[in-house]
Amino acid sequence: MPSPPPDPEAVLRVGRLVRHFGVWLLAGVAVSLLPLPWRVATAAFLAGAVVTGIRALRAVAAARLRGGLLPLLVAGLALTGLLGAGTLGSFALWPAETARQECLAGALTVSARATCDRAYQDALDDLTGGITGGP
Repeated sequence: MPSPPPDPEAVLRVGRLVRHFGVWLLAGVAVSLLPLPWRVATAAFLAGAVVTGIRALRAVAAARLRGGLLPLLVAGLALTGLLGAGTLGSFALWPAETARQECLAGALTVSARATCDRAYQDALDDLTGGITGGP
């Protein structure tokens, strides 16, 4: 006996939630590409994506929809978590990140950019050495 078709209202609700989840996630990705002071807003967009994604998962389960929507939402939420972890990592490295951004803003040559990258790597090594107890 075939299963009954899903409720059309539930399908519309799921579609709306999935679209909102996608918009929140894309906005978070776009904002994460901005320089550091503006990158802080990424956390708000990702929080919106997580809340909407979880609501969409619950709606898909309640509507008993078949297909690849459930795995797609789970993968989207995993990507949201990875982007969130990367964003939080850049917040932890705020002084080194801002110094690198300022250095690169004034770097006109390849060697000047290499100097900025070397200074950034040294700052990261100093920070990780303090965390891990290394030299």
